[in-house]
Amino acid sequence: MAKEYTEVHQDDFMKFGGERPSYLDIEDELMSLGGHGVAGSAFKKEALKLAGWTGGALTTYAQRPVVAADAFNKIRKGLPQVSSADELRDFLKGSI
Repeated sequence: MAKEYTEVHQDDFMKFGGERPSYLDIEDELMSLGGHGVAGSAFKKEALKLAGWTGGALTTYAQRPVVAADAFNKIRKGLPQVSSADELRDFLKGSI
């Protein structure tokens, strides 16, 4: 059974300490789907862009928390339905 992730909220990007926010688990899953290392990092960036993230390499999620939360929640909804990077791409493009 696919892992379920809790909803990402904009204030998750500004929290320190406490429970690990789900967006970090989602990032880990994106890295795994992409093949870890450089390939995983590139896939994570691609998936976030497909989901609506508009920030660049120097933009933190905390600088655009609403956009970041929306992008992560779109990915969060797709992850339980896919088993590969290509399937997630299709989901984010609206093909699934």
